[in-house]
Amino acid sequence: MTVAAGVGYALIALGPAFSLFAGVIARKPFLVLTLLSRKMEEMLDAFADRISKPRLCLTDKMLISLAGGLGHGLAHAVFFCLSLLTPAFGQATFYVERCSRMPFFLVSAIIALGFLVIHTSSMIIAFNGYGERKKRDQIFVPVVHLIAAVMTLINLVPGGCLVGTPLLCVTAAMTLYYSWQVVGQRITEHQHRQS
Repeated sequence: MTVAAGVGYALIALGPAFSLFAGVIARKPFLVLTLLSRKMEEMLDAFADRISKPRLCLTDKMLISLAGGLGHGLAHAVFFCLSLLTPAFGQATFYVERCSRMPFFLVSAIIALGFLVIHTSSMIIAFNGYGERKKRDQIFVPVVHLIAAVMTLINLVPGGCLVGTPLLCVTAAMTLYYSWQVVGQRITEHQHRQS
């Protein structure tokens, strides 16, 4: 393996997060703070009330949930993927006995990417579920996390990474799609209320 492979694995795991950060989060300073902390929405609303400014709009609330989820997903990716990548910059490719067809670092990077998408999308779904008191969304988040965790357990079976890792990616894609639907529905409902 070379530096290029190590950087490639890091970009698989974190590239979409960096793009999202640069394209959306970094443009609004309060979202950077949200990425780093929890309970930011209540703090910003309380601050707005104190200085007689308007409360957060729907778009800001959605962006806060996006930033919070991205922060959670980045933390997961750093701890469970980047911390493992140091040997990836060495001379050899590392395989594990249970998954001899895919490099260990590639599997790790894909799993990190899958969980990054799941955490980011799930935070948007959870914010909506608790904000709008929608039980379906409140239940969806822990269930999808449980399903994703089970997908990673498939990797323990010999050759399981060829099944478990793609299934995790499918779970992440479905979570992203559902999150997209939640956001679209919420924005449509908000526009109808205002008109």
